Amino acid sequence: MSKYKSVANFFETKGPEDIERFIDKNLDISNQVYTLIKAKGWSQKDFAIALGKKDAEVSKWLNGTHNLTLRSIAKMEAALGADIIITPLKAEKKYKKIEYVTLKVHANRNQIVPTNLRYTSAKRSNVQTFYKKMEAI
Repeated sequence: MSKYKSVANFFETKGPEDIERFIDKNLDISNQVYTLIKAKGWSQKDFAIALGKKDAEVSKWLNGTHNLTLRSIAKMEAALGADIIITPLKAEKKYKKIEYVTLKVHANRNQIVPTNLRYTSAKRSNVQTFYKKMEAI
């Protein structure tokens, strides 16, 4: 007799923590790979050719349950030219925390501002510096 009352009960029951994590991480990796393949405008077959693998093997890799090795993940990253997985320490360095910049604006309500107002070189430099900081975020 089965310990599950229904099929739904089977899928609602959590397994061992390590198995749950394994499946979650494999599915995350598969989703990331599919996203990168799509971004390159490739099919799964194109991806298999880029890896020098058979389409069936790549399909097996990406089904979400295959035990991927670091070497196979590195090969996929090389073929796609992008990271598939990234450690928290590397992510922290790559994606800096948000820096907030306070800008003070002074305006005189009684003064008419011409529409063709141009920045001086010093102000232009400050604006460029501001945008450079925002791009690094």
